[in-house]
Amino acid sequence: MRAKGNSGKHLGSPPYGYCTDPEDKHHWIIDEEAAPVIRRIFDLTIDGKGPTKIARILEQDQVLTTKALYAKQKGKPLPEKPYRWNENSVVGILERIEYTGCTCNFKTYSKSYKLKKRIANDPENMAIFPNTQEAIISQAQFDLVQELRKNKRRPTKADRQGLFSGLLFCPDCGNKLHFATCKSFDGKQDHYVCSSYKSNRGTCTAHYIREETLRDLVLERIWAVCDYIRSDVDGFQEEWLQCRRTDQEKSILEDQRKIAKAKKRLADLDVLITRIYEDAVLGNLSQERYQKMSQSYEEEQERLKLEIEATEEWVDQQMELEDNLDAFLALTEKYVDVRELTPTIVNEFIKKILVYAPDKSSGKRQQRVRIFFNFLDEVEIPAVFEPIIYERPTKNRKTA
Repeated sequence: MRAKGNSGKHLGSPPYGYCTDPEDKHHWIIDEEAAPVIRRIFDLTIDGKGPTKIARILEQDQVLTTKALYAKQKGKPLPEKPYRWNENSVVGILERIEYTGCTCNFKTYSKSYKLKKRIANDPENMAIFPNTQEAIISQAQFDLVQELRKNKRRPTKADRQGLFSGLLFCPDCGNKLHFATCKSFDGKQDHYVCSSYKSNRGTCTAHYIREETLRDLVLERIWAVCDYIRSDVDGFQEEWLQCRRTDQEKSILEDQRKIAKAKKRLADLDVLITRIYEDAVLGNLSQERYQKMSQSYEEEQERLKLEIEATEEWVDQQMELEDNLDAFLALTEKYVDVRELTPTIVNEFIKKILVYAPDKSSGKRQQRVRIFFNFLDEVEIPAVFEPIIYERPTKNRKTA
């Protein structure tokens, strides 16, 4: 099983959304009945819906559950409640990396063959092989959904959910800003405050900002970004490449050479360890000398393995930058005439937002807001990515 898993072949049966290829039992093909449901679940998540809400939507729309669909396809009677989706089923679909078109083996392990309990494996101990079957969703969609699930959004008692919940952070204490509303608010009074503020009894200031204000600022910045890029796509790409890739191209090539050199040295060390072992067995090398040389070689091997792993990970991240640029350019074409923000637009464009404490020293309330965009959050282009300064006279400020 270990050899089969490391060879890139699937160790289990196809998940919901795939079926076995009749011509190759080791290959998965898309189940055309289930794949649209998978895509819809991911789209609903990006639109701000949680697993429980998604399960209710699927049930209302009478979408067959995984068990019911399998029964239908095999000509068996449907279960008693064929549309009763469970939130755990939705979560299981959202966490399936195989939907990006890869094979992922050794997700779990057992401490002993005598124990039936399976334990979740660390990601570094899994075996992932990309492009082994047709993808149902893109890698960018999968990554975005995993990021959104880290920042769970829960509706308030007023049954309203903040458009930017989970995306706002305090630059002073690093905590999130909480969405504040109540049934008596008409929407204009909905606002965000630092979670460490706690009605002036916490460890941080309020960093108060209204959602209506933030909505206008974010929409204005998205317009600016899209207009800036669409006005000269080629120029933007060149500017971006100059910003991020001029020096990195040389760095990537240099690191790739380092990796090749380290791997060669690793192979040479295996040969050297074998030789000194043979010399020790034949009596040509003392046991004390053998132990010292063997320990030195093994320590060097461990150091080289860590160096290769870290360098390869860094190179992979740099190689992904161009893919991220293409994904962001596609977004600017997708939303040409955005007039109102939706959870989907916010989640696709925005990675996080920093809301600074207001400055009243000038007699006006000035507040900096910095927006980090998905895919391009580290690109420093002042005309587009500089912080926004929101300003209004302090005497006109209304409290919620």
